Amino acid sequence: MLDHLNPADPGFARDPYPYYARLRAQGPAARVPLTNGTHAWLVTGYDQARAVLSDPRFSNVPPQGAGRPGPDSPARRARGCLARHMLNSDAPDHTRLRRLTTAAFTPRRVDALRPRIEHLADGLVTELAGELDRHGTADLVDAFAFPLPVLVIGEVLGVPEADRADLREWTYRVGSPADALEPGAVDEAWTRLHAYFTQLIGHKRESPGDDLFSTLVHDASEGGLDDGELLAMAFLLLFAGYETTMNLLASATLMLLTHEEELDAARRGGPGRWAAVVEETLRHGSPLEGTTWRRTTERVDLGGGAVIPAEDSVLVVLAAANRDPGHFPPPTTSSPPAICPRAAAPPPPGLRSRPALLPRLTPGPPGGGRRAAPPLRRPARPGARRRPRRAPLPSGPAGPRPATGTRAPAVTRRRRTAQANRAPAPAARRLWV
Repeated sequence: MLDHLNPADPGFARDPYPYYARLRAQGPAARVPLTNGTHAWLVTGYDQARAVLSDPRFSNVPPQGAGRPGPDSPARRARGCLARHMLNSDAPDHTRLRRLTTAAFTPRRVDALRPRIEHLADGLVTELAGELDRHGTADLVDAFAFPLPVLVIGEVLGVPEADRADLREWTYRVGSPADALEPGAVDEAWTRLHAYFTQLIGHKRESPGDDLFSTLVHDASEGGLDDGELLAMAFLLLFAGYETTMNLLASATLMLLTHEEELDAARRGGPGRWAAVVEETLRHGSPLEGTTWRRTTERVDLGGGAVIPAEDSVLVVLAAANRDPGHFPPPTTSSPPAICPRAAAPPPPGLRSRPALLPRLTPGPPGGGRRAAPPLRRPARPGARRRPRRAPLPSGPAGPRPATGTRAPAVTRRRRTAQANRAPAPAARRLWV
């Protein structure tokens, strides 16, 4: 068995893939000791990841008493309330919550947000370019990748602009470990988020706006959402919506700025090419390394010698499954990223921001050539919840790249539906769970 998994270890945080490769070499799933004294099963094989994500024997509902033990407090109660969202639920509750959310987020309603998203992105890019012009360097995560999704979610929730700075700060705090901030800062953020969303729901009931969250508050179909469900939904929209987009923006920008031939091809290729950039970033540089935690409701044999007892904790490691050499060629130093143009649906906010962002980050200086890429910060390891660190981008030869070749559909996060147990999708299709 490998040493315990410590997400705070600098080596693991900088490059977790060697650890995942060693773990996968032991089998497609392994029981790993954690730093809090408990154990969990990490699923690193591609086929086993697909199986777990569609198997109802793996429940999304956390066991009673899950998490680190601690005394009762307002912050602990607030966190428990906000965590009762649909990612931590099973059917039929999850099915109902998902159906209500889907009804509010219609393509027409989402499409209406695009001009506002583009306006917010352009404003942040202008500020970032000004920072580069003044100082020669800028922090992409602080200046763009983090604030953009938080601002967009503020539009979705109908949060007044005057409150969004506070919302951004509280979100940052709850996504950080307690020892990275001043004592009590994380607990205070949980308490303030709970209080703010409680007031926001009350305001939406009395004075609904044209935002999507007002629609959820007043939707009476299937009994609607009660106050506890609305609180958890608001938190899920805020936190899950910002973290994945932040990591995707940072990872894709880092990959493209260190592979200029792919950046040039993306600029020339139009929306279809940008959609392919997003698809390959989701696989090769997953915005979230793992899914939410699951627990077994009965003994499960995953094959390959992995037999998981009932009531054990299980984590599907997307970052490992999407680099399983049995389905994806290993990265090489000579092949370009495995990105192929394809017809695409209208691009999401993160995708729409990139064509505006990258030309401003790599303008040609007087006399020709390119400006050296600015220092970026790699996003915090998903699940580690700590402050991101700076990682200067090299201006020399690029490092290892994703490989070309026939690829299996990458495993990405979306909650399973009633059809989750159907036959595996063909290789040309991405698996969403």
